Amino acid sequence: MTKHADIIVYDSNNNLQLVVEVKNQCDISVDWATQMRRNLLGYELTPNAPYFLLALPQYFYLWKNSVNDEAPPDYIIDATETLISYLNPLPRSLNEMSHDGLEMLMNAWIRHLVNSELNRENLATGLTWLFDSGLYQTIKYGSVMVEN
Repeated sequence: MTKHADIIVYDSNNNLQLVVEVKNQCDISVDWATQMRRNLLGYELTPNAPYFLLALPQYFYLWKNSVNDEAPPDYIIDATETLISYLNPLPRSLNEMSHDGLEMLMNAWIRHLVNSELNRENLATGLTWLFDSGLYQTIKYGSVMVEN
């Protein structure tokens, strides 16, 4: 079976670091997110990577170096707070976006992130998880692949 992901991010040495799955579903529980990740990994539908991000209109669920398919996410992040600078003049709510729109927005944000010079001191409060998790340092200057 072919493994795929909506967005795959490699580090600067071309090692797989982040798998991003985008789902346009609202009012999702942590249990649902955990089950979704378990199914994707358990049925080998997506590659296994040190970081797994399930991006939904309301929240991002991030797992870091989790070998336990049943583990809840390590981070639950407010999606709007993370992507606020990308929403103007787009809809004020990510809930109003189509799946393709949300995927394109995530792609743009991650590409910007990979090629940016961020530091914790000048980072918006809603983005500190990028440093706390080690994700930013891991993917900085890496490359992004999007499934066609």
